[in-house]
Amino acid sequence: MKAYSLICLLSVITNPTTLLAEDLFAANETSPGQFYAGFSLLKSDAECSFQNIACDSTGYKLATGYKFNNSLAIEGGYYNLFSNDGVSASTSEKSTVKGSGLALSTIGSYAVDDKTSLSGRVGIMAWDAEANTNGIPVNGMNGTDILLGVGAGYKLNDHWQLRGEYEHVGGDLEAKIYSLGTTLSTL
Repeated sequence: MKAYSLICLLSVITNPTTLLAEDLFAANETSPGQFYAGFSLLKSDAECSFQNIACDSTGYKLATGYKFNNSLAIEGGYYNLFSNDGVSASTSEKSTVKGSGLALSTIGSYAVDDKTSLSGRVGIMAWDAEANTNGIPVNGMNGTDILLGVGAGYKLNDHWQLRGEYEHVGGDLEAKIYSLGTTLSTL
């Protein structure tokens, strides 16, 4: 046993560059257990209205997540779903509708090739929508609904990815969300 240990020690001493090179290259590989953050611009179409003001507009999504491996991640995010104003034809008062949500999802991914991936999302969204007239809140709703989605990603390098998604919030709030954005993974 002592002879085996001595041979291993001598091989490390006489050839340390091999071990060092292997460690350097291993650090550059994509390893499981990465945190990431993302920003997306979105277009939402929700089935609601207040005084003929539709609940659809552009917005944004901020997300952060943890990728357990190349196929499974968990993600939380803030969605600015819609914000529209208008003037009531009957009363000439200015009205506004706003909606936002917090989501928690599990994301499964499939790598098509080294750069392209497809993904599916299952989660929940706690949302809040409100309407006001002349700055005074007059109507509000909130709830927690299921969130489903599909998407595609394109890897720019080891840390940056472009991501496009279609998501559907189903339940009390029926909304379709189309988004395009980017994610940054940890080093």
